[in-house]
Amino acid sequence: MYVLITGGTSGIGLAGARGLVGQGARVGLVARDREKAERVARELGGADVFEADLTSQASIREMIRDVRGRAPAIDVLVNNAGAIFGSRQVSADGIELTWALNVVAPYLITTLLVGHLSPWARVIGTASDEHERAKQIDFDDLGGERYFSSSAKLTGGSLRRYGETKLALILLSSELAKRIPMIRTYTFEPGLIATGFNLNNGRLMKLMMAMTKPFARTPEQGAETLVWLATSPDVADETGLYYSRERRTDPSAAAQDPVAAARLWETLERQTTLPK
Repeated sequence: MYVLITGGTSGIGLAGARGLVGQGARVGLVARDREKAERVARELGGADVFEADLTSQASIREMIRDVRGRAPAIDVLVNNAGAIFGSRQVSADGIELTWALNVVAPYLITTLLVGHLSPWARVIGTASDEHERAKQIDFDDLGGERYFSSSAKLTGGSLRRYGETKLALILLSSELAKRIPMIRTYTFEPGLIATGFNLNNGRLMKLMMAMTKPFARTPEQGAETLVWLATSPDVADETGLYYSRERRTDPSAAAQDPVAAARLWETLERQTTLPK
């Protein structure tokens, strides 16, 4: 079994990579920091390393060419990389950074790899119960400007933006299941995890994460559902669904909206079309 995983050098991704290697998988790590990824690859016993800045579509496309040239057919693709940004930033493609990393990158990676996936390959996305904060995708504000105003910052705007992107990831998974029936798609909620996540967004966020740490699960606990979705025969005939703690569960009503899912897909097609 060959597994390609983004964000696999720390946190839930690294714990998941270790668990999958323990079950005999060969792992490919997609990472921005090659040196760190190569250290992790050695720790895992020889994983492959594919370098990419996942906020850049050009970098993603270059990485995909590398994967196609060096990796065997992919049995499991894990779109795990994600982040919260405390201030509004824009990618090289002119897309707000949270959306670019958490939504556009999984869409582009998955669609570009369709021809390199095994029949019935599994595509897994790391979601979050923060998706419940978002009541809908605001297609009129894809740049997320309202989340980063001075007043929005005081009410957790960046966290709500993160929740909107996780809502989008769940919708993307369900739409992918409809459009490409030869693969199996899943999203899962790992729970509150004690990792380095969200520690780069100022003192307030660091304090918040420190306060929640005593109640958090370990990365290994958070990755249990990831490993289960990648390997279990129990979900082999399921697709487009959402899971928590190795059980199927229902996401929010907004995450089950087929009209929004189709519109999201069309939006992402436009956002990733190469200029002529």
